[in-house]
Amino acid sequence: MSDYQRISCEAHSLYELAIIRSQSMQVIINGNAQTIQPKDIMTKSGIEYLVFIDENNVLQELRADKITL
Repeated sequence: MSDYQRISCEAHSLYELAIIRSQSMQVIINGNAQTIQPKDIMTKSGIEYLVFIDENNVLQELRADKITL
């Protein structure tokens, strides 16, 4: 059984809006505040993943439930 927790519709909408507008956003990943630029949100095997460019300009893919707005 997976520990995956679905993200809220509000969070999903905020990610989609940032993607469409090519906007950066402040999030918390592993307890650290970061500025990211979301590029895509996708589902694999029922789990949502956010694809984003991190503060070091590196393309990342992370489970969306591991990111806090």
